[in-house]
Amino acid sequence: MTNHAFSKLNRRRNPTIRRILAGAIVSMTFAASLTMSFSSLAATVFHVRVAGDPAVTQVHTFRKDPVRIVNSVGVTVDEDDQISVTPINGGENSNVVVYRSGKAALDVDGEERLVDTGVTVADTIADSGVTLAQGDTVNVDLASLAYDGMEISIERAYDVFVQDGDDTYTYRTTGCKAGEAVYALGLTLDEEDELDVAPETELSEGDTVEILRCAYDERIELEDVAHETRYIDDDSLFEGQSRIVSAGVNGIEKVVYRDKLLGENCVESEAIRRDVIIEPVDAVKAVGTRVFSVSGKTPISNLPLPEGFKLDQNGVPASYKSCFDGVATAYYGGGLTASGVPAAVGYVAVDPKVIPYGTRLWVVSLDGQYVYGYAIAADTGGFVKGGWADMDLYMNTEGECRNFGIRDVRIYIL
Repeated sequence: MTNHAFSKLNRRRNPTIRRILAGAIVSMTFAASLTMSFSSLAATVFHVRVAGDPAVTQVHTFRKDPVRIVNSVGVTVDEDDQISVTPINGGENSNVVVYRSGKAALDVDGEERLVDTGVTVADTIADSGVTLAQGDTVNVDLASLAYDGMEISIERAYDVFVQDGDDTYTYRTTGCKAGEAVYALGLTLDEEDELDVAPETELSEGDTVEILRCAYDERIELEDVAHETRYIDDDSLFEGQSRIVSAGVNGIEKVVYRDKLLGENCVESEAIRRDVIIEPVDAVKAVGTRVFSVSGKTPISNLPLPEGFKLDQNGVPASYKSCFDGVATAYYGGGLTASGVPAAVGYVAVDPKVIPYGTRLWVVSLDGQYVYGYAIAADTGGFVKGGWADMDLYMNTEGECRNFGIRDVRIYIL
């Protein structure tokens, strides 16, 4: 039914319209044919250059022969030269490169040599007797053609090593930094991991970079807890004197440390807990409160006093460099002292390593019974040499020596 309707409609159309439509169809067919013909006659654009020369000549031509193309722009081709044609932009345009045969400079192993060209870079290197090892790098594409005047440089690769715990990795390179070697091997570092050298360190052949993995560990230590000292007054001792009533005892505490480890080295420790397991016991020390006074006592020594020397209200020097308490005995008998002066009251024997000869002194007994008075270190006594007395005081008679005996004394260095 549809076909009959279409036929009927077609018979009813105007004959003039049919003629116009037929003419339009013929015109469209002719125009399409003409367009296709001109399109097929369009010239190809070639970009012509000589390898190693940046200058490029553009040529529009119908020629397809590379030799004729390059000749058309004034470039001559010798028998041994090579021509490369590379289509671009879907084949509408092409790059034409002339590779001149001749000599290339090959730099390898620290020396430069001239090699023949005319083949690929890879073949040029091989023909020169040079073997490329794994990791070696060449500054130009090995598949490209070598040309006259080309500079070919080979960098030899070498091994560097990365140590990660018990594992050692080898990285072959022509030059890299420590961090680059680790990254190239695909080894990752956590936030607190470190390298044993700075990441920017340039590596030489055979160098080893160690990855220091960060870890934390806890340990327990038993440590002393220092005892305190408690002081009490003692009026049986002179001011400046003291005695130990009871010795102190250190306590013990358990300390938990958290150690930060980089590799096998502990780089940081922190005490995170302390527990006292034995309490310390304080020491008790008695200090003298009794005022030391020898006021009114007549000095035994009659050596002339130094200019400006004065005693205070307690009969001791008003000013002095230092003082200390020690043990003294007495001797007599005349003769010469070790310093060369005649033995006499006022010249005392000392240890010259402690009190040099010529030192001016003021000596009193700690019990307040004797004021030896002004004295000069001039001799070395037997008791002093024995190490149990600090000073021998010269007396006039044996009886005086016996009466004095061995006493604690206070020695003022003037």
